[in-house]
Amino acid sequence: MNILNDVVSGLARQFGREFGRAGANSILKGANYYAVKGASDYSGRIKPSDSDVVKSIKEINKVKFVSTNKGNISRLIELTDLVISNIEFNGNQTLSEINDITELINQYNDKFNHGSALVDDDYKEKSVDYLEERRNEFVRLMDKFNNDIKNHIEQNLEIAKNKRKSKNTAVLLAIPLLGFQWAYLKSPGYTVLSILLCWTVIVPIINLISLLKLLLMKEDKFDQEFNPEYVYFSQFNIKN
Repeated sequence: MNILNDVVSGLARQFGREFGRAGANSILKGANYYAVKGASDYSGRIKPSDSDVVKSIKEINKVKFVSTNKGNISRLIELTDLVISNIEFNGNQTLSEINDITELINQYNDKFNHGSALVDDDYKEKSVDYLEERRNEFVRLMDKFNNDIKNHIEQNLEIAKNKRKSKNTAVLLAIPLLGFQWAYLKSPGYTVLSILLCWTVIVPIINLISLLKLLLMKEDKFDQEFNPEYVYFSQFNIKN
């Protein structure tokens, strides 16, 4: 009896395809808040330092199926409940763990597919009905989880686009060598200090170096340094 259905398989494939590539830009310059962790080590024993998602993956890896229908149904229910407990969207915290979450969903579906194939087609018991209920709940939560992630990324990406600083604007502001670019890129305090000390030799030199750096800086490097939110949210593929 293969309880794994096309709907669940499709959700898992969609999840991995849309969000699994986030690790390609795992190290972003800026606050750690805008970082996506690379894939963790899922082998070995569970360690105190493991996240809840990684612990669940290791628990799934330890599951062994048996020779009885009842025993395998019980294990499939435990697996499903374990994964359901991890399907909760928590903003950027969830996005930072997207590689591990993708691995969790894939591992679960592979294990579930294997275990459900070991259950006889004609096996009838109340636990089978309960398992199907839990699978339906998994499907519902996965659908909501996907939508929550998409909405979060779309909304924050739009905000980041509106706040995105322009390299050309920064260069124009830097040309007078008075530090106007700092009010645009960082804090007005830098600009005020630069203007107050513009009569010194060192400040114009510093501003000239800043101008040259901006001129030579590539767009992607500029975004990584001054638009970390934009880089972070634009790395996710949320196209239908």
